[in-house]
Amino acid sequence: MNKFLHFIENNSLPLIFGIFIALFWANFDYQSYSSFLHYKIFYNLDLHFIVNEIFLVLFFGLISIEIVHEFSPQGNLHPLGKALTNIFAALGGVILPIILFFVLNTVWGSEVYSSGWAIATATDVAVALLFAKLIFPKKHPALIFLLFLAVVDDFIGLGIIAVFYPSPEKSVQPIFLILIVVAMLFSYGLRRCRLTSFYPYILPAVISWVGMFCAGLHPALALVWIVPFMKDGKSASLPLHKLEVLLKPVVNWGLFFFGLTNAGVALSNISSLSLIVFLSLCLGKTLGIYGFAKLAYATPFARGKGLANRDLLLLGLVASVGLTVSLFIADIAFEEDSLKDAAKMGALLSLFCGAVAVGVAKYWKPKH
Repeated sequence: MNKFLHFIENNSLPLIFGIFIALFWANFDYQSYSSFLHYKIFYNLDLHFIVNEIFLVLFFGLISIEIVHEFSPQGNLHPLGKALTNIFAALGGVILPIILFFVLNTVWGSEVYSSGWAIATATDVAVALLFAKLIFPKKHPALIFLLFLAVVDDFIGLGIIAVFYPSPEKSVQPIFLILIVVAMLFSYGLRRCRLTSFYPYILPAVISWVGMFCAGLHPALALVWIVPFMKDGKSASLPLHKLEVLLKPVVNWGLFFFGLTNAGVALSNISSLSLIVFLSLCLGKTLGIYGFAKLAYATPFARGKGLANRDLLLLGLVASVGLTVSLFIADIAFEEDSLKDAAKMGALLSLFCGAVAVGVAKYWKPKH
């Protein structure tokens, strides 16, 4: 039983189940689905707020932990020169989708779509890795490449959300950013105390959340400013390791509710925006990762011979799956529900890219 639950948790199945339930419910009875999302659970807090403004703090906190691990002296992205190809590929997987989004929007879209440009920059690490494991054999270098690329992609994605997507419901009030600085200084002081517990860091995390919320920024990134100050290393007694062990199952199972609250798309709201987001993810990611990785291989700084062309193309197609972060950005990029639904459908359709990659790999075997 434990193995079965472990399999479900580690393969993002709770998220996928949540997505399918939301899609069915929203199109069977959208009124009851909407009432469920906005039912006041505690005072004025509904499920949508709890998931997107509070639970996602843990999700992005876990992403931050992975980034800290990989950029630490013991990590795979240290020094930066070691990961030049991955960094280039990640940049290609961000830059080309943005360019393609604006080009397609000029041809098929509308000016009101333009705020959704960042939706196509995200890669869902867990789901992409699930598809990659179905394509590549164990210990294939493509799996490691994907993990490194995803870490850099997440790092860029966090920056995009923090800078370009303030809360649409509130005006930006920079004075409250002082609270984030206070939280960071507090965390630095805790690090100097050489603590072995992460519980004292809860207070600066709350201060950071309040600061971002009051400043008009999305508080989902509250832990991003705290995690880098937590002691990292190989010892299981260090606070960052303990926090990671606690967060992983909570986040993996909690993503069911994220899928349930964010993927309820009314099919009647599908528009050209859906196609623009889908093509920007599918073509932009695939060609961007492939092209920039080949460019990196051509430099004298690249290490090794690199992946084969077919492996890079399959990897780019798999990395086009942009569920979690793409859905989140779609939700904050637009205020009108019909636009949110259309953009989210484009992100959901990116699952098709992973399925196509698996099908192609059956006839176009990856190279060892």
